[in-house]
Amino acid sequence: MSAPSPAAAPCAPYQMRTSRLVLRCLEPDDAVRRQEAVDSSGAHLDFMFRQPDGRPIPLETHVASVRKSRGSFDLDQDRFYGVFEPGTGRMLGETGLLRRAGIGALELSYWLRRDAAGQGFATEMASALVKTAFEFDQVKRMDVMCAPDNTRSAAVARRLGFTFEGRLRDRQLAPYHERGDLLCFTLLAAEYPHTPARQLAVQCFDFLGRPLP
Repeated sequence: MSAPSPAAAPCAPYQMRTSRLVLRCLEPDDAVRRQEAVDSSGAHLDFMFRQPDGRPIPLETHVASVRKSRGSFDLDQDRFYGVFEPGTGRMLGETGLLRRAGIGALELSYWLRRDAAGQGFATEMASALVKTAFEFDQVKRMDVMCAPDNTRSAAVARRLGFTFEGRLRDRQLAPYHERGDLLCFTLLAAEYPHTPARQLAVQCFDFLGRPLP
């Protein structure tokens, strides 16, 4: 008699809903939505999408990014969520949990289109992932890395209760990032209960759309 198959690991949330946002795993047709969000934002998103020649990023590049993000998500590696308006389906940005932070840790990333800035969306979508990382993934630490001139990202980290650890010199976290200094912020599991993210109401759904506890 064959041995029983091991129990499957709990499925990470494929979709999350807050009071104003839908966060979900990216689908193929999100490449067009992503291109529109980036192109309409101009220099506002240069920290994420700057090209050496200054030209807009072609659709094929967005397609490749969505494919890579989806593959990584399905393999329980890095998890990137598209962030959308519930009523219109308009893409507002992306937020992600990256495993390059080390054992027992996740790095939080986020970007928001220009015309959605200043409305609290970045804090809300980042809070949803902070809550997920500590309550679902049970991490010990979360990191946020951003360029010194990216004051908006740094402000979100501080609002979420992250502590400024220091300035890391001469870093490049990804091929499409410019090399330079980075600001490092961290949040520990013991600190999480005292953060705004702990109080955020989030509905989570699995791969099949079933509610998660």
